Amino acid sequence: MAASLPAVTAALEAGLAEGIAPAISAAVWRRGLALHATAHGAAVLTAPATLFDVASLTKVLCTTTLAAQAVAEGALDLDAPVARLVPGFAAGRPPGGAAFGDAAITPRHLLAHASGLPWWLPLHEAARRDPEAAVLWRPPAERPPFASLGGPFARSRAAALAALLAAPAEAPPGARAVYSDPGFVLLGLAVEAALGGRLPDLFEARVARPLGLASTCFVDGLAPAAALARTAGRAFAPTGWSAPRSEWLQGTVNDDACWALAGAAGHAGLFSTAVEVAALGQAWLDALDGQGSVVPASAAAAFARRDPTPGSTRALGWDTPSPQGSTLGDRLGRGPRGALGHLGYTGCSLWLDLDAGVAVALLTNHVHPAGPDKGRITSFRRRVHDAVAADLGIG
Repeated sequence: MAASLPAVTAALEAGLAEGIAPAISAAVWRRGLALHATAHGAAVLTAPATLFDVASLTKVLCTTTLAAQAVAEGALDLDAPVARLVPGFAAGRPPGGAAFGDAAITPRHLLAHASGLPWWLPLHEAARRDPEAAVLWRPPAERPPFASLGGPFARSRAAALAALLAAPAEAPPGARAVYSDPGFVLLGLAVEAALGGRLPDLFEARVARPLGLASTCFVDGLAPAAALARTAGRAFAPTGWSAPRSEWLQGTVNDDACWALAGAAGHAGLFSTAVEVAALGQAWLDALDGQGSVVPASAAAAFARRDPTPGSTRALGWDTPSPQGSTLGDRLGRGPRGALGHLGYTGCSLWLDLDAGVAVALLTNHVHPAGPDKGRITSFRRRVHDAVAADLGIG
């Protein structure tokens, strides 16, 4: 039987009864020991093995982890202009205006969401205008099988990236902290250039395989046959309706911009289980305690340090608890070292209590079927984390 913490289990079952999400799964690790791994609701069909679209957790699990590796290896300079690695990048100027002085957007700016880039761009609209890529946006009954879509995905990705690289900045880099999906798409391109490969392949070779994460992967539209083979026989938690694709989503990425980018980008695209998300969180905890593995200890401390951008709660890639309260709840992360975490739009989260050595992965498909309700999912996340603290005697 899977390990189960009683207060956590009760909180998860209460959330299910309240209709927080049709499927809920959670895992808790402490100092390398797996203390909790349960699945509830629709997820119990395959227990904790159901794959969840972890949305923006991709930013820390994949892109930030690979960036830390690249920094430790000397392949990525956090303070060099990102245009050196992504030559087609022309951002750094306001619409119709001159450049913001001599300021250049760097990987550090992108990791800290301080680049001045907008929070969102309709990258999928550029892809939909491409005649060959347009097939990706047909209703499922009119769309060719996924295995045959490699060519359209390549055209779609090229069109979406062209729109990204031409996007204007809204503010000078370092002047403001605004959460930016386009910024992390750009960071993903810089990491690919620094490490010499595509994110799905880099993540598999450098993170998933060394940690034994057999389930965590992208559903990669540029390698559709391999993606189908990797996920064959697996159950996916559904994530709601996509109007641009005219379909209920299950097994393909929820984020339409990521779909346009062939299902794998710096900001979104990973599918995983709670157990494996927590295991990767544990790898970060180990690195921050000086025990590097896939997360290099030499870079981890710099990535965990809060960025000095005015008004920011961000570290590099990670978020930290807000003084006004956060989804971490009232008891975890209160020690002198604090906490690191991140949320995912679909209803997922990962939080690390650095003093207690605790990693909490909470995966849901809260956005299915009716879309997000920020107040309800925030309250639920807080209750689950307070339950973890109660079970572990923290706070």
